[in-house]
Amino acid sequence: MIRIRSVGWLTRMGVALAMLNEAVEEKVLPSVRSQVFILLILMLLVAGLRAWQITHTEVAARDSIGFIRYAWLLENSKDWKSVIKDAQQHPGFPLAIHLVSKPVRFFVGSDLPFAYQLSSQLVSSFFSVLLVLPLFYLAFEIFSIKVAIWSVLLFEFLPAISKVLGDGLSEGMFLFFAASALFCIFIAFKTGRVTTWFFAGLFSACAYLVRPEGMIIVFACFVVMLVNIVLGKFNDSKSKIKMVAGLAGLILGFIVLALPFMLTIGKLTTKPTGQKILEKIAVLQVEADRRLALLNGPGVVMKVFDQAPLFASWWEGEDKGPAARFMWSFMVLGDSYLKGLNYLGCAFALVGLLLMPKGVWWKPSVIVIVVSFAILNVAFYRVALVMGYLSERHVMLALMMMVIWAAYGGVVLGDMVVVFFRESWIKVGLGRLNQFSLLLILLLVPSVYKSMETLHYNREGFKQVGKWLAINCNEGDLVEDAFCWSHYYAGKVFLEGKSGLVVSDPRVKYVIVERSSNPHLRLQTQDEESLKAQKGKVVYDWPCTRKGANSTVLVYEVPER
Repeated sequence: MIRIRSVGWLTRMGVALAMLNEAVEEKVLPSVRSQVFILLILMLLVAGLRAWQITHTEVAARDSIGFIRYAWLLENSKDWKSVIKDAQQHPGFPLAIHLVSKPVRFFVGSDLPFAYQLSSQLVSSFFSVLLVLPLFYLAFEIFSIKVAIWSVLLFEFLPAISKVLGDGLSEGMFLFFAASALFCIFIAFKTGRVTTWFFAGLFSACAYLVRPEGMIIVFACFVVMLVNIVLGKFNDSKSKIKMVAGLAGLILGFIVLALPFMLTIGKLTTKPTGQKILEKIAVLQVEADRRLALLNGPGVVMKVFDQAPLFASWWEGEDKGPAARFMWSFMVLGDSYLKGLNYLGCAFALVGLLLMPKGVWWKPSVIVIVVSFAILNVAFYRVALVMGYLSERHVMLALMMMVIWAAYGGVVLGDMVVVFFRESWIKVGLGRLNQFSLLLILLLVPSVYKSMETLHYNREGFKQVGKWLAINCNEGDLVEDAFCWSHYYAGKVFLEGKSGLVVSDPRVKYVIVERSSNPHLRLQTQDEESLKAQKGKVVYDWPCTRKGANSTVLVYEVPER
């Protein structure tokens, strides 16, 4: 009896694997009208969620304030080369904010903090909607139309990813260009056209101008193409010449946009994290972050926002040995993937990787993704090891690659589950439900609910304090705000670098303090006892009354010595 059951189980497994191979080989695109309909529906769904997130955002993302400052300087500085060279972000996203802010300010009026917050979110959301196109066709090139649809839905709606794409951050723009570059690489390997290779390099350069990781795509493609040229078995010299021409087109497309930026800054990247990862070999000791949003009044122009993300996993074991730091770096990297794919998505991705037909792995275009993914993970590990932190934003490009396999794994696993049932009404019912990939629906539905939470809902107090400061303090008064939000909503970002501003007499400064169950020791600059010792007094406070946000933000007025 046991043997008969084992044979039956193996038979079902064989049927499931046969269905798997058939599904992978089936790459027939629907009609153009059907494609337009599918893509339009997907883009409308994504646009709807982004519109909801924009209208349900309490404060700008902390990192977006750095991008906004950059955009403001691009508009108001006469020496834009110095701005780009001294900035600690790549210029693509700030430039887009600068351009979008012009019409936005026309409609919004004089509320600069809100206008620039809205501009940054509009740019990010716009590119996240456009991302539907290259991601859909990229997933289709690897698998099938069904996997392509689910790849888009999962990536755009999983909460850890969706909240970043709907925020005023550079990832939406970066991922659109990165996905476009990867899709062009797939098409270029199929057609061999030099123009397609050129656009692959061009899109990689566009991604690089937003974030330095964009360079990884063109580097991985360069390595794969070079190996094919040197070790590949070509039928004739014409094929080899075609590949060499494609490589030249790829490089040309990249340097057309990337080289002027490199020459301007005199190095590969302006981001402090990237520079330290490239330069440092030893593990750095992580110290508490004591930077202020504004250290020296209006004279300060650009500050480092990249080095200390507020929402990240930090190394807290300074008293432990190097082995613990190495292990922590691996664990925090794995944790980023688990959270990014909402846990269950990682299980689907693992299934997709294990059941993927071997023939797909050896396609040069897929190898480019594998090499890019490997390089990215080495870089992520170095960030965690050297810098002592890892933000979920770091792994977004790798998550975009993994989500394709998660969608594939969910589709295949659902099909296999149906096969294992005997003929009955249960199997018929599950089969019909599985036409829509039941397992992936179970992952998506709670994800959508989580993605619709108000962004940064627990930071309301900082915004209210900032608005109070905008009315009650003079333009030249110093605001010390390690969290950056109150300083931003007080309009201080847009006064930096200006002289002759009115100050209080006698001189005072305003220090922002948060009373919270999470003390944020890396950010809190001064404790209340220290401020009281300096004869500081509380002049305003805002208790956050929202559910799950147990905090109070206070403004201390402190005499300046």
